Amino acid sequence: MGKRTTIRDVAAAAGVSVTAVSLVLNNRPSRVSEERRKVILEAAERLHYVPNQVARTLVTQRSMLLALVVPDIQNLFFAALAKRIEDECRQAGYSLIIANTSDSRAVESEIIRRLSARGVDGMFLIAAGESCVNIDDLRADVSECRCPVLCVDRLIDLDWCDGVGIDNRAGGRMAAQFLLECGHRRIACVSGDVRVGNAYERRDGFLEALREATGDEPVAVVEGDYRFDGGYASADTILESGATAVFCCNDLMAMGLMQRMHERGLAVPADLSVIGYDGIAERFGFGNPLTTIGQKIGWLAHESAMIMLDRIDRTGPDGVRHVTLPPELIRRGTVRIL
Repeated sequence: MGKRTTIRDVAAAAGVSVTAVSLVLNNRPSRVSEERRKVILEAAERLHYVPNQVARTLVTQRSMLLALVVPDIQNLFFAALAKRIEDECRQAGYSLIIANTSDSRAVESEIIRRLSARGVDGMFLIAAGESCVNIDDLRADVSECRCPVLCVDRLIDLDWCDGVGIDNRAGGRMAAQFLLECGHRRIACVSGDVRVGNAYERRDGFLEALREATGDEPVAVVEGDYRFDGGYASADTILESGATAVFCCNDLMAMGLMQRMHERGLAVPADLSVIGYDGIAERFGFGNPLTTIGQKIGWLAHESAMIMLDRIDRTGPDGVRHVTLPPELIRRGTVRIL
């Protein structure tokens, strides 16, 4: 193993003092000329200098580590969101630790305590489904954290923690209105676990818009689990209800439902129109382009990162901050006009 390049090596190569190198590489105010600064940076790059983060942490009291706690990293929406948050963190000079709770309150609690003890500078939290039922326990864990915590996607309506998410109720309404505009009246719904705030809001917004426009209830409502298998398992019930269209409260369940339709020799949208939610199906190249309610993942990640960096730097307004972003209708080929 080769010798690690030190700040003294960079100073020697640039012909300057160690102090000058430290000031330039840490981007601190100094009297170092622009010409000399350029020489130092070129020397550091030529020698492949990598700062000693342990030493830097002792000086700055920052680990330059952020954490993202997710309920299910196999869920494609959370995977796509994790990548975009990591991109934002890297651009700001931070590394991101990703921890999976398997949607368990107990695991989530353990992870939050462990990451806080490790000294991360901030924590993005997509709460476990059980935490939506047991909010007091989650609040207690967050209150003991030694770093800022930001709820992302779920639980954004809390008054004790910063949060960024999508207006799920508006998204559900948007799905219902679009299907009605396309002439559908026999409409079904496959929801997520309605104990989880965003799943409840999507389903409720959908039902509200349907009732307001027609006075009718859906021909069938099946509670799924936001997973492919949940959509697959719901398909037979939806098809037997006589629905001409179905709103699946995430894209994964929509894909599972369409897989079951394919096995039964049925086609989308000829036999059943399908609209999903998230906007991730095409991103990962799955099947037919899916009409869906998009969540603007890049925007969600950017807003989350900006609030987190403000908290770490102690800038921005005081008090709990909530940002709710609008969804968007993405029209593709799985809804037909009657």
